[in-house]
Amino acid sequence: MRIFVVLLLLCSPAVFRVPAQPAPRRVAPAAAAAAAAVDVYAVVAEVDRIASRTILWPDFDPRRVPVEIYDGQTTLLFRHPDPPKEFVSLSSRRGVWAFPGRHETVTANAPAKLGGVWTATAMLDPASKLSLKERAALVVHEMFHVHQRERHPKWAGNELELFTYPFEDAELLALRRIESESLRRAERAADSKDAACRARLALATRRERFARLGTGASRYERALELNEGLARYVEALAAGARRSGLTANEYPAEELRTRGYATGHALALLLERFAPGWAARLEAGDPRSLDELLAAALDAAPSRSTCAASGSFATAARSRAKVETETLHARRETARRAFAAQAGWKIVVNADDAAPLWPQGFDPLNVRKLGASDVLHTRHLKLGNDAGAIESFHPHMLTTGAGAHPLFNGVRQLTLAGLAAEPSVREAGDKLTLEATGIKAEFRGARLERAGRTLTINLRAARK
Repeated sequence: MRIFVVLLLLCSPAVFRVPAQPAPRRVAPAAAAAAAAVDVYAVVAEVDRIASRTILWPDFDPRRVPVEIYDGQTTLLFRHPDPPKEFVSLSSRRGVWAFPGRHETVTANAPAKLGGVWTATAMLDPASKLSLKERAALVVHEMFHVHQRERHPKWAGNELELFTYPFEDAELLALRRIESESLRRAERAADSKDAACRARLALATRRERFARLGTGASRYERALELNEGLARYVEALAAGARRSGLTANEYPAEELRTRGYATGHALALLLERFAPGWAARLEAGDPRSLDELLAAALDAAPSRSTCAASGSFATAARSRAKVETETLHARRETARRAFAAQAGWKIVVNADDAAPLWPQGFDPLNVRKLGASDVLHTRHLKLGNDAGAIESFHPHMLTTGAGAHPLFNGVRQLTLAGLAAEPSVREAGDKLTLEATGIKAEFRGARLERAGRTLTINLRAARK
C-alpha cells in the first residue's frame, strides 16, 4: 500500500482522484451554465489569441490542450476528446461541456487525468483582481504542465524530499540567499559581462550548496525548476512580463517551492541571453537541468570575468540565516499553538494503528512541517483507507503521521480546526457521512463522539 501511494503521488504530485460515477449523457440548453461562465469563455478566447500570436515554447500550442475551468458555480470543459458522461454538452457552444458545481477533478490549478486524458484544470476566483490576460496566462501555465506530463514526465520532482529537507541548516540557507541574490542581479544586469559574472557566481555558490545538501534534495530543486520554473516562464511570456519575481529579501526558509518557481524562471531568462536554442534542445530531450545548461553556455563564452559576493551581503545573509534557523522550532510551536487555540468547531479523525489514512491528494505548495510527525495543510487534502475517505479545502488542517515519514507512512490523526458552523452528520447503518463548508467525509464502521464543539470520528480497521 505504501509503495502504491508513493508512486501514485510521484506521477501526479498534487492530486489523486477517484473517477466520478457515470450519468446518462444529455444535451442541455446553455443558458443557465453560460450565464455564470461568460468570463471563462473570455479567458479561453484570450488563451487562443495569445497562442495565435506568440510561440511560447517549441511544439507547445495551448489551443490543442484540453482545459477544465471552475468559475465558482460551474465546471466548463473545452477541447476534450471524450468528456466523461457526467458532463453535459452545451447546445449553444460547440465543443464545450458543463458540470454543475465543482467537478471532483478540479482541486487546484493543476494538470489532472480526466477520462484517461491529461487535462489542464483551473479554479478562477470571481473576486480576483487579475486582468483577463493574467487569467489567461495562468491557464496557459497549467496547459504547459499538461505538455510536460505528456512529453517530459521526468521533470516532475519527488515531493517526498520536501518533508525531509534540512531547513534547519543555517549555512545552507545562507548559501541559498547568496545564490539567489547573485541570480537576481545577473537577470537584471544591463551589461552582458556583468550578467555573466553574476551568473557564474550564482552557479559556483549553488555547487557549494548542493555538495552540502545531498543528491536527493538537489535533484528535487532542479526538477522543481524544470517543472514549475519553466511553467512560470511560459506564463510570463503569455502575460507579456519579463522579470522572474526574485526579490532582494529572497524567501523564508521553508518556502522552497515558491523559490523554485522564481529561480527556474530566472535561469530560463539567462538561458535566453547566453544559450540560443536552449528551449529547443530541452524539448528534444536534453537531460540537463537549467543550471547545468547555463553553466555549459557560460563556459563556452569568450569572456570569463569573475566576481565575488559582497562581503557585507554574505555576512548579513549568514547572520539572518542563523537567527532564522535558531527560531524555526519556536515559530513552529507558535503555529501549533495558534492552530489549537482557534475558536469554533473542530473535527478529529482517528485512524486505527493497523489501518492508517493514506494521502490521496494534497497541495505541496501549501503545507508546513511542524515537527517530525505533524504537517499543517492550508489548502487541500484528501485522506482515505478501506473504511472511506475525507476531502477538505478548509484552511486549517493538521495531520499526525503514523510512522517515520509524516505523510507517506500513513496518517494516524487528522484535525480540522476553526470551523465557523457545526458540521452536518448523517449515520445510516454502518455508514457515517459528514459535511461542512469545503469538507466532505464518508466512512463505514466509524464511531462518532461529541464533546462540546469537537466531533471525533474513530475508525476501526476492517475485519479480515
